Amino acid sequence: MQPTKLRNASAVDHVPLTAFLLLTFGIAWFVWSPLLVAEYTSLPLPVTPVVLSGLGSFVPSITALFLTWRYLGKAELRRLLGRVLVWRVSPIWYMLAITGPAFVMLIAMGGHVLLGGTAPDYASLGFRWFLVPINFVLVLLFGGPLGEEFGWRGFVLPALEARFSPPWDSLILGIIWSVWHLPLFFIAASAQHSLPFWLYVLLTMPLSILITWVYHGSGNSLFLVMLFHAAVNTWSGPLRISPEAAGSARPLALVVILTWVVALLVAVGLKWLSQKAASRTPSKG
Repeated sequence: MQPTKLRNASAVDHVPLTAFLLLTFGIAWFVWSPLLVAEYTSLPLPVTPVVLSGLGSFVPSITALFLTWRYLGKAELRRLLGRVLVWRVSPIWYMLAITGPAFVMLIAMGGHVLLGGTAPDYASLGFRWFLVPINFVLVLLFGGPLGEEFGWRGFVLPALEARFSPPWDSLILGIIWSVWHLPLFFIAASAQHSLPFWLYVLLTMPLSILITWVYHGSGNSLFLVMLFHAAVNTWSGPLRISPEAAGSARPLALVVILTWVVALLVAVGLKWLSQKAASRTPSKG
């Protein structure tokens, strides 16, 4: 499936990608800096850590919306906001976005057990399994997807697609996305603190390929992208994928390997479909 461009070529040419990156990194890291100071000193925080963490997580979306309005106008701003209202898509995209990450994590955990690892006691969660949907919604709204995806997929991805061919556009975005989270790896209260950064980068890169696939396959739906993002963040908790929860980095490493396999299959498949479609296009003249 060929990417459906969110903006026309002339609009993309005026996207200030450098300004977005400088503002998104600078503001978010500034907001998170008191958390780092408090982490390694005895200085008290002016507010609770969750407030600063949450404010920083909304910087990509807020910056994207502001710069879209500032440089591309109200019409493009409405178009970007409208991406989150694209929800009438094939049920298969909902299935892939919500259950796909869980499926990969379960296979990885099964591989971990087959290799001699300890099987997690999922039954011990009991009633808490019924709270997973509630946690999913909370993660969707406050745990990253809503605060980030207007920026990453709504703003940065079209700009990178105008400059690079797939899957390099998504891989570059994956690296940018990873590095933006870097300060959180030094903050004990963050979800990233227990994760090896190098594994996180290696996971985020193929995830970006898959999210791009879901994004374009669903008709440029930021809603589906946010669901996918929320699923990754939500399922990793109860399925105990993190090294801290699993007592080993192997489950996360297996998730990384499986995600790369799926992403490469998708990338190769899309390239084959694109070449097949091009070969069927009659030549002019």
